[in-house]
Amino acid sequence: MMKILNKILLSLLVCFSSSVLAKTSIELYKSPTCGCCTEWAKIMEQKGYQVNVHHKQQWNVLKQSYDMPPQLQSCHSAVIDGYLIEGHVPESDIARLLIERPKNIKGLAAPGMPQHSPGMAKEGAAYKDFKVIAFSEDGLSIYKQY
Repeated sequence: MMKILNKILLSLLVCFSSSVLAKTSIELYKSPTCGCCTEWAKIMEQKGYQVNVHHKQQWNVLKQSYDMPPQLQSCHSAVIDGYLIEGHVPESDIARLLIERPKNIKGLAAPGMPQHSPGMAKEGAAYKDFKVIAFSEDGLSIYKQY
């Protein structure tokens, strides 16, 4: 019974994430020429986040400071409330991370550039065919599968 109540509460919190997280700031590091990263930023702004874009050609030092494994790399990195978000991670997963605030997770990644992820998928299309990976000092785990 308690597990069901927790799931319902978490679902409600995620549904209302844009209003709850309206003042959360994102520091986005991306290439000046990457359009899909710009699309991901627009989605995040529509969800109520403030996105500060930093155009860079190289930001590996940032990824290394969060101990992000190289196999998780993608086209952009974002820092949100102390977590590293690598690539086209859906907002609902970020909202869940910020609500739950697990101490053992350093960040989330959608490795590569998944075709059906936010910023890559056609507008209004369902996200599918990729995994969001959580990374920590303990290793990697699947955070959500689409």
